[in-house]
Amino acid sequence: MKTLPILTLALLTLLAACQATPPDPTADLAESGQDNAHPDTFDRYGAIVVPAGTAAKPLNMRLWYARPQRITPDTPVVLVMHGGARDADNYRDSWGSYAERYNVLVVAPEVSQADFPTGWGYQTGNWVSPDSSSTEASKGRRNPPEESSFAAVDRAFDQLVERFSLNATDYDIWGHGSGAQFVTRMIMLYPQARVRTAVAANAGNYTFPDWTLPLRYGLQNTGIEPEDLKAAYAHHLVIMLGTADNDPSHRLLSRLEIARAQGPHRLAKGRNFYAINQQWAEKLDTPYNWELRTVYGIGHSGRQMAESGARYLLEGKAEEPLFPLKRDGERTPDTRDARTRELLKGSGDGEASPF
Repeated sequence: MKTLPILTLALLTLLAACQATPPDPTADLAESGQDNAHPDTFDRYGAIVVPAGTAAKPLNMRLWYARPQRITPDTPVVLVMHGGARDADNYRDSWGSYAERYNVLVVAPEVSQADFPTGWGYQTGNWVSPDSSSTEASKGRRNPPEESSFAAVDRAFDQLVERFSLNATDYDIWGHGSGAQFVTRMIMLYPQARVRTAVAANAGNYTFPDWTLPLRYGLQNTGIEPEDLKAAYAHHLVIMLGTADNDPSHRLLSRLEIARAQGPHRLAKGRNFYAINQQWAEKLDTPYNWELRTVYGIGHSGRQMAESGARYLLEGKAEEPLFPLKRDGERTPDTRDARTRELLKGSGDGEASPF
């Protein structure tokens, strides 16, 4: 019978084909042996895992990416920061079509709960210890800046550049909601990050330049001094606000009085944050390179805000702002009523986290 030899030959052919199949480009390249893979061998949508820690805090970070059809050493990079759910793959998907449209490499770093737990690890960057939420200045401490999630993302960018054989020395960064909190605090607390333009869309709370307030709301125990803000104001930070994100009862907004004192809703909070920092830049006599931009008719939707974020970052296009802030006679948080100013003095020891 010739059946057995034929079956044996077919099986051997199948095994040989399997062995010739290239490794999955979404796997950790350090483990797959593809450290020197050509960028065009990467899938259009995929993920790689890169080292992003320090000797004191070792960690790996997964980078979800979408790349254009053809990638070159000069392809620019846009980092897209996920929300509090740590769903970086979904944010990569929201931005994926822009990779081909604008010929950029879109990357969503996954800041994991395991490496940076809770809002202290992500939204506030692992910058301070959790007991820093107390209004007592004696409580809380600053963590080493290099152990922050801001620094980890910056180091992951270096690994990304190496893996994709890029010439990039800086990147644009965009975040919505909790991701926007990460972006604004990265600029304020870790301005050495290689950020070209940062866009923070619809953040739920902000860190104001107030040293009587604990981190989340202020700069107490952060190690940041007024002069340090000059480096933050030198960055191009865009506070991007959806005009319909004006619901004071939104389910994701903190109900704490200290949070509500920043403004009744995200639209107001963002405007107040921009205005008070504008005042501080004038007080420090330093250039203020921040912008306030609005997107008409959009509420708290990361997917819908992404289109305006991409258009701004990659085409330089923006809508006429709703708030053309004036430097003279502008009503800012400093001129609000006494009750609001009192709330901004502190949040109370043992306050529940709004994250």
